[in-house]
Formats: sequence, structure tokens, C-alpha cells
Amino acid sequence: MAIYYFTNSGEPATPIEETGEDLMKKGLAIKATVPDGIEAWRLSYDIAAKAVVVYAEGQDEAGAIAQKVTDGAAQAVKDKEKQDADTAASEA
Repeated sequence: MAIYYFTNSGEPATPIEETGEDLMKKGLAIKATVPDGIEAWRLSYDIAAKAVVVYAEGQDEAGAIAQKVTDGAAQAVKDKEKQDADTAASEA
């Protein structure tokens, strides 16, 4: 396990202790323990649950990237359907 610092909104900030501790002193960061070997883009901090969230947990980096591509494609379809529905509603 490793230490990581997150912004107060839950976004990854830094794994560097000196920088992270400085941010904490300023009230700008949260310190948390994270699993080893996980890239920062996969990490977030759930403020309400006070827990680290790992995107595509249980998958290796390649699996997480594949999941991100799949999730992105699904979101693009949803966005297009919403845009089409909004356009149809405004033309009616």
C-alpha cells in the first residue's frame, strides 16, 4: 500500500509526501492509503464514504484502459440520444 494525496473534491493530487503534507496544512488535500501499482488516473476519493475509489478495480492497467474505452463509447451513445431528443423537442 502507498500514500496518496487527494484534493478536497476527491481528485488525485500527488504521491509526493512533501507536497501533499504542505497541501494538507493549507487545508487543500486529504491523505489516503492506496493500492500499489495503480496509476493516478484510476484513483479518486469518495468524500462522503471517506474511501479511495479505484476505477476498474480488480483489473490490470490494460483492462482498465479497455474499460475506459467501453465506458466512453457508451457515454457517447447516451449523449447522442439525448442531443437527438432535445433537438426533436425543440423543433416540435
